Amino acid sequence: MKLNQEIKKEAKYLRHEQIEKELQGYWKDDRWDSIECPLYTSETNINKQVVKFNSKLNTRITNELKYYFFKRLTESVLKMETVWGRSSAINRLQEFILKFYPNTNSILDISYEKFLFHYKTYLFEDGCSKLTVKGYVQLYNRIHAFFLDWYDERSETEKDIWNVRKLGIDYNQSTSNDCTLNFNLVPTPFKDLLKKYIKNRVLIQESLGWGSAIQNIAKLPVFFNFIHEKYPNWVSLEQLSRNDIEQFIEFLRTHPMGGNSHYKGQAPSDNYINRSIIFLETFIEYLQRFEWDEAPIKPVRLLIFPEDKPKLPPKSKDNVKYISDFVWEQIMNHMEKLPEEIRQIILLLEATGFRISDTCALKIDCLIQKEDGWWIVGEQRKVKDKAHRVPISEEIAKVILTQQELTKRKSTLENNPLNYLFPTYSGSRKGQPISRENVVNNLNKIALENNIVDQKGSIYRCKPHAFRHRFGVNLINNGMNIIHVQKLMAHASPEMTLVYAQIHDTTLRKEWEKASNNGAVKLQQGGQVVSTTLEQQADDNGLELEWIRHNLNSIRLDHGFCIKSPKNNCDYLEQTIEPPCIKNSCRSFHVDQTFLDFYNDQILKMESDIEIYQKSGRNRSAEIIEPKLKKYEEIRDGIINNGGIYGLPKTRRELRN
Repeated sequence: MKLNQEIKKEAKYLRHEQIEKELQGYWKDDRWDSIECPLYTSETNINKQVVKFNSKLNTRITNELKYYFFKRLTESVLKMETVWGRSSAINRLQEFILKFYPNTNSILDISYEKFLFHYKTYLFEDGCSKLTVKGYVQLYNRIHAFFLDWYDERSETEKDIWNVRKLGIDYNQSTSNDCTLNFNLVPTPFKDLLKKYIKNRVLIQESLGWGSAIQNIAKLPVFFNFIHEKYPNWVSLEQLSRNDIEQFIEFLRTHPMGGNSHYKGQAPSDNYINRSIIFLETFIEYLQRFEWDEAPIKPVRLLIFPEDKPKLPPKSKDNVKYISDFVWEQIMNHMEKLPEEIRQIILLLEATGFRISDTCALKIDCLIQKEDGWWIVGEQRKVKDKAHRVPISEEIAKVILTQQELTKRKSTLENNPLNYLFPTYSGSRKGQPISRENVVNNLNKIALENNIVDQKGSIYRCKPHAFRHRFGVNLINNGMNIIHVQKLMAHASPEMTLVYAQIHDTTLRKEWEKASNNGAVKLQQGGQVVSTTLEQQADDNGLELEWIRHNLNSIRLDHGFCIKSPKNNCDYLEQTIEPPCIKNSCRSFHVDQTFLDFYNDQILKMESDIEIYQKSGRNRSAEIIEPKLKKYEEIRDGIINNGGIYGLPKTRRELRN
């Protein structure tokens, strides 16, 4: 990487003068004793150590090194423990520069690529391990990046690397990655064109989010490099042809994937090719719609055809990752091993359905109490809802109240200027919320260390959206109306919520099958409680089992399921005082373990009523209730003991129908 040639050397020298003015007293010395550092306190976890700056080096280089650590320490980006703990890396970097680049005036006067390759080779040849080399090179990279930005006085969008924090736009502040856009991989003839495109869409029209801009920068440079290699003299795309597009698609299919993700170097997937073509198509369409001079002359519809994009299989509901009860119970057993603030965030994720980024970015005043109970209020960035509200329990409210007290005690205007509930108090993210990566990494760490496994027995790996999926699945599984689920989860459309309904179909079927084969009962004609299965009930009632499963919610009553063919009328529909299914031993009445709580509650209530009646001498009232109590107790015991309910023999029922 190099500074753009537009940056004049005089500006760099003026910056050198600024460095000399700011480096005063302790920070100007060539020897930094940890105990004497102005930032040292009794809480600093460091012994008497020394960082030395080589006086034989060019003074400007030495001052740059001092200034980097001075700024990072005083701005709380680096801790003293980190700097003094890496003194060997600082010494090794100085030794290398002195040996091979003694007359250099600035860390930026050396070609980045040349220096990096040379430095790595030197370290390996000197016997350093791969891990040590990685740490030493990381220090150089950070120093280089710091001055690459510090010396460059252009506006942010003129630079080759944009920092989202300097653009004044909305972005996901809970991520510790993805804060920069790097245009250095774009060939020079097309670099300004892509900058203009991203600037217009992200900053001016706001038609592209920061996350999408990052994806564009990951994909479009592949096309530009392909075109630049084929046509080195091109400075626009005016002559782009269908043949060029076809050759580019062939290139995508035959070359490994690039980028910085763990997919780099792997064979290209259909999804990678699909997205690469879509980003290119959108880019060309934009240039043509706004009549940019660099736009291809041939219309985009004649350059890229729908058939060019690989057909992707529909997303399976099985691919929607959510935290099952099986995994959640294991997590709960090891929650105390998580850092306190991470533990609080995980509890809120499970209880609110907020996205992990929105949970991390909650403000201190997110908790409100109304007449109907506690609510949590926070922004839902994806749908631009600034004050989304979700009801929460008393227990979760206490979690927030505890965190509020802790945060208020530790926060200052410097380390938490935006009043986050879960702020980062120091380091490069000081003043930002705890990152979502921090939450996920901590959870995955305890899963690995404590053998938390999924249903297949594999170590559980948490995905950022897993808690939100769990919240949605639980709401659906507990019978909440899908429109209400949509509102609670701040979904833009019901179609998004239907994903959870699809999961519900799968989980409900498994639970129903388990329940119908374990603790399902029905009534014989005389009222006797006997065991049954869903399959048997379906067969006895002339129904398809799949129809029952599909319509399970619509046939669920307070006290059991109605397994009746829709072709037949209910004989007891008009009887409403007493549950007619039980009173008349209806052959289509089916009860499983999901109704056990209902019968336990009803039994307790009837027992209480009978006791009151007997004490007040209302024996007749008690006598009326007792048969019902006995029947409910039989059903409850039948469920517990795997009993069931049968009506008339099948032959007589068929004749009756």
